[in-house]
Amino acid sequence: MSGQSLLQERIQLFNDAVRMKKTHRIPQVSNFWTWKILDSEYKLSEALFDYNKMEKVMCDFHERYQFDGYLDLGTRNPVKVTSALGGNQYLVDDEKEVLNIHDQVFMEAEEYPELAQNPVKFLWTKILPRKYKKMTEAGALESFKNTTNEMLAFAEYNTKITKKFTDEYQVPEMLNIYGGGVILHPFEMLFNFLRGIKGLSIDIRKSKETLMEAMDAMYEMFVKPSVLALEGKTPETAAFDMYSALLAHSILSTKQFGEIYWPILKKVIDKLVETNKTMYIFSESTMMRFCEFFQEVPKGHLVIHTELDDIFELRKKLPNVCLAGGMPADLLGKADVKTCVDYAKKLLDELGRDGGFIFSQNKMMSFRYDCKRENLLAVSDFVRNYRL
Repeated sequence: MSGQSLLQERIQLFNDAVRMKKTHRIPQVSNFWTWKILDSEYKLSEALFDYNKMEKVMCDFHERYQFDGYLDLGTRNPVKVTSALGGNQYLVDDEKEVLNIHDQVFMEAEEYPELAQNPVKFLWTKILPRKYKKMTEAGALESFKNTTNEMLAFAEYNTKITKKFTDEYQVPEMLNIYGGGVILHPFEMLFNFLRGIKGLSIDIRKSKETLMEAMDAMYEMFVKPSVLALEGKTPETAAFDMYSALLAHSILSTKQFGEIYWPILKKVIDKLVETNKTMYIFSESTMMRFCEFFQEVPKGHLVIHTELDDIFELRKKLPNVCLAGGMPADLLGKADVKTCVDYAKKLLDELGRDGGFIFSQNKMMSFRYDCKRENLLAVSDFVRNYRL
């Protein structure tokens, strides 16, 4: 790859991996989230509420471990923005070193028809006032002003850290935020933001038809524009054309997934194939029981980052899909250096030998004992320098 910048080399490595081509080395993606802060000199609250500190966390983390891409640049939890308007769903505990989020239920089961009729109006008039208490309290105008300022500050940090990583560190964008490349399935929106785990689990059994009508309306309003944007050009600094996540699939049976989830996801994938674009999907929990749906996807368009599945078995089921992940948090947090490096070598040899593999951690690394620094240093250095 002589003549290429490091940024171009990394983008090429990711593109070759998703296209199922053999690469001269295996690219590695950081699936580290709040653990980055615990690995720094700061407490959780210090970094989460101070963008200068968060920038230092991110820069120190990259300079220490040198990943090729990052699923998070310190922007996943906009605690200052939500707090400004009274949406205090984040629970930051510096003593226990954990960040938790309440299961959010802001919508009633009987409100699906209203959501379907006008998703934007429903969110503004019903959901936001329920979620952000200061919208309906005295001094609401001042709260909006403060929140707007916090949103601008958050956007400024996002722009700054992304540009720093692409320009200075030569690290491509994984999420392509400003290119419209991040999508969230309507069922995920209901699961994460509106009905919660329990409510949605009941709805798919009691209100499936009205739920799906609402999902169709949400797709047209929130997802379709990003799907149509695939016809345009992806930013040259992006590793993939689109990013998405599977979380809510964990409450679905195979039959329910086929009826409720797959039709919309298939629209997205069909457009990817039509435009010859690529998508990185992070799959929480396990998705092995849904392999039959993804087996029909043409080779060279999808990356699936698996969390709890046996990645070696998943490779047998999905020879047409690039897989990411594989490195167990249990080893990084509890084993010795040699055990970790030996397992990393096994992953590279067996999954990366013929292409179609991106090395990463299986779980979202968030807690103190998810990883030991010496293990991560040894593994990241080994993967970066190993040649197949």
